[in-house]
Amino acid sequence: MTVDVIRSSLTPGPRPRVAIIGGGINGAGIAWELARKRYSVELFEKGSFGAQTSSATTKMIHGGLRYLENFQIGLVRESLHERGWLLEHLPQLVRPLEILLPVYDDSPRTRFEIKVGLMLYDLLAGKRNIHRHRSLSAEQIAARVPIRRDGLRGGFSYWDAQVDDRELVCTVIASAVREGASARELTRVDALRSDGNGWIVRTSDGAEQRFDLVVNAAGPWVNEILDANHIRASYRLSLVRGTHLVLKQQISDVGALLQSIDDRRVFFVLPWKGATLVGTTEVVQKEPADSVAPSPAEIEYLIARFNRYFRNPISVSDIASTFAGVRPLVGRASNPSAIGREYRVLRRGNLINVFGGKMTTFMALARRVSMRVDNYFGRPRKASEPLFAVKG
Repeated sequence: MTVDVIRSSLTPGPRPRVAIIGGGINGAGIAWELARKRYSVELFEKGSFGAQTSSATTKMIHGGLRYLENFQIGLVRESLHERGWLLEHLPQLVRPLEILLPVYDDSPRTRFEIKVGLMLYDLLAGKRNIHRHRSLSAEQIAARVPIRRDGLRGGFSYWDAQVDDRELVCTVIASAVREGASARELTRVDALRSDGNGWIVRTSDGAEQRFDLVVNAAGPWVNEILDANHIRASYRLSLVRGTHLVLKQQISDVGALLQSIDDRRVFFVLPWKGATLVGTTEVVQKEPADSVAPSPAEIEYLIARFNRYFRNPISVSDIASTFAGVRPLVGRASNPSAIGREYRVLRRGNLINVFGGKMTTFMALARRVSMRVDNYFGRPRKASEPLFAVKG
């Protein structure tokens, strides 16, 4: 989407006016959900739709296998349910992907531990499971992914899904617009001012509009917006940077999930549009979210982890591009991997703040926000059927 302002041809009636700040995947999903409930919705994005955090992911729609290690059972169950829903409703963008998980002699997790985790993963997916996991021999794994054989004890095959993340955001926004929402990119929200039972929203073009309710879904900038407008927040976000490499060549038609020996982190090596995606890191972002960029140390980290396992080592000359995004995580921890991935939706009067959230669960988050909106206005509204606006 390159246009500055997108407006539906539907004429809004006397409906409650809701402003949504943030045109990433969560803001897009909330706009769509509320538009399908016949609220009058205006979405504001300071940059281009989906061009920030939502376009710098590992391109996965997944349950979060590694979250089981931290006992985030509810998050994994919800994520797997949402994965199944997206595969069913948007097969043009969300596609199943087989992932191999090799186990070596010195792997930080044993085959038994991984087996138990995969069994639970299948169980939590229920009827929406793509395929059950399988045990594989060392020969079977090495025949499909060009990894080193020395110390390889075998491993597993399991399934998740892959998506063009920014295209998903733009598809959801187009779906919201079709239902009556207005969406404005390159339009920063500069100020919020309480006005009786509403809010005056001032944007970077100098315009001021009155809304009955505001949803702050600005991702890494949620607290920044609250602080700038002297609004107290119940949570503070930790900003965690994730860097990815895009290699020039595609090395396999299946993905691989590998374990780093030094820090017990896992990382993906995935086929991606004829190339190979390697990631991710987890580093606390101390600079403002606007200045996120891969660091030389992170690039070296990923190259070293890749070369530890693959038969043909890579160097900087094998990298086509790099990118980094900031994940807004709820809570504080010295180890970013230990911070939970659950999101929080808090309503204080006619202001709703969204803390955290991951791409896979954007619709579950949107439904939760819409319930808070319904509660504020005093009655539940039934949403129309969620049909994606798909090109062609």
